Amino acid sequence: MHNLGYLKSALKILLLILVMLSVAWAEKTCPNCGAANRDDAKFCKNCGAKLPAPAVKPTTLPRLRADVNVFGNSVAITSTPAGATVLVNNLEVGKTPLELTDLSPGRHELEVKLAGYQTYYGNFTITERHSSIIVTSEPVGADIYLNGTFKGKTTEKGLTISRLKFGQYSVSARLSGYHEVSKTVNLQDPNPVELNLKLAPASGFLSVLTEPDGALAYANEQQIGTTPLFIELPPNRYSLVISKKNYRDWTNYIQISPNETTYVSETLSRVPKRPLPMLIIGLSSFTISAISALIAENSYQQYKQATTSQDASKFRSQTQRWDMIRNIGFGIGTVGIGLYFIIR
Repeated sequence: MHNLGYLKSALKILLLILVMLSVAWAEKTCPNCGAANRDDAKFCKNCGAKLPAPAVKPTTLPRLRADVNVFGNSVAITSTPAGATVLVNNLEVGKTPLELTDLSPGRHELEVKLAGYQTYYGNFTITERHSSIIVTSEPVGADIYLNGTFKGKTTEKGLTISRLKFGQYSVSARLSGYHEVSKTVNLQDPNPVELNLKLAPASGFLSVLTEPDGALAYANEQQIGTTPLFIELPPNRYSLVISKKNYRDWTNYIQISPNETTYVSETLSRVPKRPLPMLIIGLSSFTISAISALIAENSYQQYKQATTSQDASKFRSQTQRWDMIRNIGFGIGTVGIGLYFIIR
């Protein structure tokens, strides 16, 4: 009886040893190449692929949901809840939500874990290489177009245009009141390309028509051309003067606005010619008046020196006659010159 008891105990010990050995030497099949590996192995001894995690006892921890979106070499990883740690090829790369753009083409192992949740295991494959462009503008708030397609507005941090295949792109910035600016970008590697677009203030336009043509135009005292005139000017308020010989100057204020045309159309007023005959008559009459005054003065002197009544009467009459001519000439001269300056 005692021997039977010892035998049963030995059999139990032997069975326990066999169970332990079977666990230690259990095989795990690689899903990539089919090679057999130890159950506790993490990577395949043949191809190096990550092996599935060993079977574990059911857990009461909630599952961590992870979503992987691959677009070229851009990988977007999100989780519910967010804030989970992400490991790619057993290297920590950040926390969800996360976008990776620097991974090489090929198969990548993924692990997403968060305390209090079951760890998510998976993999993804990058088959095409992409890059991105980070666009900033001066001033901020410009509309950005990629090959003519609107992509958004710039902010202080810029505008990121991602998931772009390698190649050449035209990037344009547009903003009201500024000239559009464009640049060409050539994407050749996954590293983001930073692009700064500086916009110059847009000009306005001025159109000036006059009747007659050929008048000189001045903006803020600077000559800008001859009518008919169409010119580009920086946005501003200007004092505009239009001048032509024998015509009165036209003066006014105009406002030049970005990307708009200000129109000015004026008929100039002719300056009337002064009546030249009036000036000639006036000057001639003044001349006659002056000569008459001299002759009258000479006759008066002779009158005072006359020795006979007959001579005195003669010189007095001459003096009176030349005084009258002097007064008439002076009057006509005054009227003629006055009319020359008054009549226009």
